[in-house]
Amino acid sequence: GRLHMAEDLAVKAYLATRLPATYAAIRSSLDALSDAKPAFQPRTLLDVGAGPGTVLWAATDLWPDLEQAVLFEASAAVRKIGETLAGNTIAAQTRWLAGDATIDLADIEPADLVTCAYVLDEIAPASQPKLIHRLWQLTGDTLLIVEPGTPAGWQRILAVRRQLIEAGAHVLAP
Repeated sequence: GRLHMAEDLAVKAYLATRLPATYAAIRSSLDALSDAKPAFQPRTLLDVGAGPGTVLWAATDLWPDLEQAVLFEASAAVRKIGETLAGNTIAAQTRWLAGDATIDLADIEPADLVTCAYVLDEIAPASQPKLIHRLWQLTGDTLLIVEPGTPAGWQRILAVRRQLIEAGAHVLAP
């Protein structure tokens, strides 16, 4: 229920220790998505809880024709690093937005690919269903949720899975 990278020191620690593994897990998830839906070629991306842009880097590596990306991040410290890292190196038109994902997604446009990676444990449990509902509304085609492979992360994935199936989603995995 709190941001993991609210301060500069926490962001630096994340970049030095967790970013490579997080990128690998996200890239693996995107590869699995691509294998399951080989014709899927997203042109637009919405990444909620973007951190330093990890999903952006993995998505543009897999789909270099990605045209637009909106990266939504609450932490000013990590958002600043993400904007700096992406700079002029990402071909997609990239827009970084600040806000609380549980209340500030009302004016966000749908995207072909909507992602939310390693975010749900930063959201109060009571707010998670509303966030998932909004993410499902925002997806033009595909919603990807990535959580840590811990017992708590697995329980969050199961809850999201149940909610999405009840909303009519077709779940690829798990």
